[in-house]
Amino acid sequence: MTDSNTVDAPESRFWALAQAGIVAVAFSLLLAGTNAVNPLLPVYREVLRLEPFVLSLTFVFYVTVLVIALVVLARPSLTRHATGLLLAALAVALGADALLSLSTEWSVLVGRMVAGVAGGLATGAAAALVVAAIGARGRALSATGNLVGAVVGTAASQIVIELRGSAATHEVFLWHGIAVLVVLVAASIVLRVRRAPNRLALATVAGVPEKLRLRLSDARYLATGCVAWAGVSVAIVLGATVFAELDSPLVRAVGPALMLGSSAAGQLASPHLARVVPWMSGVVLLSVGALGIAAGAVVDSPPLSLAGFAALGIGIGISYRAGLVALSRGASPARQGALSSAYGAITYAVAAAVVLTVGAVGNVTGVVPAAIGALVVTAVFGLVLLPFAPRLRDTVDRV
Repeated sequence: MTDSNTVDAPESRFWALAQAGIVAVAFSLLLAGTNAVNPLLPVYREVLRLEPFVLSLTFVFYVTVLVIALVVLARPSLTRHATGLLLAALAVALGADALLSLSTEWSVLVGRMVAGVAGGLATGAAAALVVAAIGARGRALSATGNLVGAVVGTAASQIVIELRGSAATHEVFLWHGIAVLVVLVAASIVLRVRRAPNRLALATVAGVPEKLRLRLSDARYLATGCVAWAGVSVAIVLGATVFAELDSPLVRAVGPALMLGSSAAGQLASPHLARVVPWMSGVVLLSVGALGIAAGAVVDSPPLSLAGFAALGIGIGISYRAGLVALSRGASPARQGALSSAYGAITYAVAAAVVLTVGAVGNVTGVVPAAIGALVVTAVFGLVLLPFAPRLRDTVDRV
């Protein structure tokens, strides 16, 4: 019997690698679109006169719908339809871009909910398709794709803002829609060619439960992901707004993008670090970075704030990836997709609750003290979690 992930013919290997590549690009592009909103929040506040609580709703509405979709799809019996789910996600993303490009309060909020549907459809599907194509090397896709997409979306959006000003609220999503359409066509072709091996690889294994069941021992992996994603969410959603109010244009423009770039670098470097420093955990850097951003905001030190963004990003990248990969070691492609959906649902739900709470507090105290308080709390939780957080040695796949 031949393993479905083993490729003998050069042509088959080419198409397997093409599938892994186009699926990774598609998932990262979807996340780029959702993260492109974040640099626009100060522009929305100025142009649309949005209050801090409404700004937080742009994240919460997106995450609420995303979590519902992830919960529904967190089962191997549904993940076997990964090909159709991913293509549907790209099509739905086009609708989200159309709504967001209108740049009104209602269209932004509704567009974010539609984007949540797209993200929910794609998360498990993309993870399953990459593992089906290249095996264990693809286990971290939903974590790495999140951050790579966030880097690209945030940086590109910020560039358009610098070049086009308030017109960026329209143009960012027009360009993103064009990119999604191109990737949708390419993905359709590649997945059509790979339909037979995908059908075999994604079949649920006899004896495996139709519904996903998590173990109590998985709690430490999930808790690590929750703290990491709550930290990155507060810094992304409110970071630019906070430093805009503090009249710190350098930190406003560079800080969130630096954090996301550092986070992606931390994730991509994790396989190498697992061989060099297998005892390492990312939660220490996460806590140090969160405190650095808060301290820099209090004492008005842009260098300290930027150093904090960089450290927070690396810590988040290592921690969030470690939680997912440790949780899913040894999983089949179908179960991998279900676990990725469950991990995303839980971590995003916690992050949404945190951001919503910070937004509500910010309506009373102002957004700056609320965000600083949230960063300090994140740092404390990271340090409390240190004895239990997964180490890099826990991310090495079982043979």
